Amino acid sequence: MSFPLFRLPEVALEEVIKRFSPKEILFLVQLSLQSRRRISRHRKSYNVKIKVDDETNGSFVEISRDRQKSFKIQMTRDIIVSDTSWRFQRVVTAKIRNDTLVSYWNERYFDIYLDNKTAIQEVLDFLMEIFRIKEISFKFKKSCETRYALPIVENCISKKVKLGKLDWSFSGRQDIDERLLIASKGASDLHIRKYIDLPIQFYDFHLFRMDRFVILDASWMTDKQIADLRNCKRIELGYVCLDDWDINDILLEWMENPGELQKVRMCNYQNINIDKVVNGLNVIRIEEEGRKHWFIADNGIRFSATVTAEDIIVIERET
Repeated sequence: MSFPLFRLPEVALEEVIKRFSPKEILFLVQLSLQSRRRISRHRKSYNVKIKVDDETNGSFVEISRDRQKSFKIQMTRDIIVSDTSWRFQRVVTAKIRNDTLVSYWNERYFDIYLDNKTAIQEVLDFLMEIFRIKEISFKFKKSCETRYALPIVENCISKKVKLGKLDWSFSGRQDIDERLLIASKGASDLHIRKYIDLPIQFYDFHLFRMDRFVILDASWMTDKQIADLRNCKRIELGYVCLDDWDINDILLEWMENPGELQKVRMCNYQNINIDKVVNGLNVIRIEEEGRKHWFIADNGIRFSATVTAEDIIVIERET
């Protein structure tokens, strides 16, 4: 290990490493297995945030730290002409393009059945060895199916890594979708796409504490499941299949204990009668020709409920 930096004692090395960008750290790690081991000893002193973005042309892992320039690792099946290689768990051909390392994962490890799972997991394991990951976000959109994406997220949870934004899709399989919701509960921002036919037997929404909760197809959700979301600040639900009295039950529960609710937007399949929806609430004011009602929760906080012409109901906390 002739590189001068690694002649420093551990305390001095730790102080120097703190000043480096993620890109510089990763290049140092590639010098040798010894340099990798030396730097990994100081991982707790070097905090980064990670974003995983799965796209049609491959997957990207973005590493960022404070105000420093972020660095991306792209995983692709497109052959790369390069004399350079990088070691993750295995050695792969790689090439630098601006602030992105493009890594080639051949069909042996990156096949149509495993999609991007192998590559993403190996890169994340490598980064967890080098850095202390403060937060990790995922966007699985194209090439990595939910059943393959799920173990990647579950692995991060098992290692106590904080989840930021999770953007993925229901699979249509009851067992997988229940696991998806369980894995999602620690995220700060959740966005779930795709329509499903069968209800999901999930009763732990009271454990969700998110800044934002979005489900594009909530047709399977019951009034009880929605009411249990009170500790999510901003909620958006599409294709809700509830009648006026179901929505009224939700509001009555929320006014008894509004939790952290700030704003709720529900797009309903059925026509909404605002008078039935606010029945039994402590209504104090009516605006917008009867479409908007103000009422007070049991703890004195004011809320409003507005029904639009498109049968969208919006509930907001007064700020």
